[in-house]
Amino acid sequence: MKVRVQVAGAPPGKIATHVHEKGDCSAPDASSAGGHFNPAGLPHALPPAAERHLGDLGNIDIGADGTGSTEIVVKGASLKEGDPSSFLGRAIIVHAKQDDGGQPVGNAGGRIGCGVIAGR
Repeated sequence: MKVRVQVAGAPPGKIATHVHEKGDCSAPDASSAGGHFNPAGLPHALPPAAERHLGDLGNIDIGADGTGSTEIVVKGASLKEGDPSSFLGRAIIVHAKQDDGGQPVGNAGGRIGCGVIAGR
């Protein structure tokens, strides 16, 4: 599945994006979205590593104007209702810092953006 992420209003530099377990952005710090979406129980890693959390989308370069975008193909992910690997209804999180690939979740700092993934 191809995923495109567009960000506005973020601090300049590299920042991480992940799909998280729950489609719940109700907590002020987005902790209600749970952890990284990882249905296969794999270790955290950066793309293009084949073995990584399904929700590990990598980093986005944010320009001086606070905007940036990225596209990634996530093998095995879908938007199909009932599919255990579906992103449908889960949260996409934008973090304050760059994902350094470290364990267990990449040291990407706080959650500065949260949205629920909806189908077309």
